[in-house]
Amino acid sequence: MAQNTVTTTVSVMPADALFLSWATSINASGLFREALAEQMAYRDIDRPELVMLVNEALRHDEYDLDDLTERTSDLEDLQALLEPSNSNPAKHE
Repeated sequence: MAQNTVTTTVSVMPADALFLSWATSINASGLFREALAEQMAYRDIDRPELVMLVNEALRHDEYDLDDLTERTSDLEDLQALLEPSNSNPAKHE
């Protein structure tokens, strides 16, 4: 999996899907990222800090995105995971 892009599935209502098919100039991925940024702000998540920490974790061979998803549930968990004293390489079978 590329570190810079993750593909996911998003469910939309039929009317939304039809509208998106009409408005082909709309960047649905951009709308999704914008909505996520709004939700991060609402939940007091500093997006630039999150991006920096995730990139730091993925830059090393210790963690992949699945590891981060399994081992963390908030920004504090991610910060703790990346502290040198807590750094345990993920076990891949």
